[in-house]
Amino acid sequence: MQNLLIVDDEQALRNGLAHYLSQLAPPFDVIDTAANGQQALAYFEHHSVAAALIDINLGDLNGLDLIELINQRSPQTLIVIISGYDDFDFARRAVKLNVLDYLLKPIPRSDLQKLMQTFKTQLTPTVTVRTASTTNLAQSGQAYIEAHYSDHNLSLAQAAQRLFVSETHLSKQLKQNCGQTFSEYLIDYRMTKAQELLRNPSLQYSVGEIAHKVGYEDAHYFSRVFRKKVGVSPLQYRQAN
Repeated sequence: MQNLLIVDDEQALRNGLAHYLSQLAPPFDVIDTAANGQQALAYFEHHSVAAALIDINLGDLNGLDLIELINQRSPQTLIVIISGYDDFDFARRAVKLNVLDYLLKPIPRSDLQKLMQTFKTQLTPTVTVRTASTTNLAQSGQAYIEAHYSDHNLSLAQAAQRLFVSETHLSKQLKQNCGQTFSEYLIDYRMTKAQELLRNPSLQYSVGEIAHKVGYEDAHYFSRVFRKKVGVSPLQYRQAN
């Protein structure tokens, strides 16, 4: 039996996540929740947990400290951090803890759908196993991009420095494992986030505001990149969706 545990001190969020993920045909037999670190540790004492989504800020225990304890007790468990803070120190420590992903709240549904596909791949025994170190580095590179895409200064050099590898090595592993260069993945991710903001009827950000939120200082340049990738301007995309 494969269990997924969601650890978050916000009841509405953890229950909402559990409900939504259960509708995505997840590779789990059971999706359970815990309200704090102690509940999570107690759950691990009595259950085999295939994967866990863990908030950074829990009422009784720092989420990263909880992950360290889980790594000691259940090293095979796949860990994903969920956090409302885009904080580099958290992200760097998360990389050292070998977390699978780092998701920022509010978590877009597209990210959750992608996560379920990742879980299916990771938890399927017949999948070809790549060398762990290169796969982890590529995933760490992706996680870094996804945690910092809104920084207009984000670059391959910055990411490589933060991950303590050379630019050439990081670029090579991203291309081999993800099929895209650093720049290609960054642009595609930024465009995906921009489309999500444009489709949301409750948000009425200007094109300039959206450009800034996804890492572009120049709204005109953002619009040119968007048109090149999507085929229409940001305003035309909003009107059509």
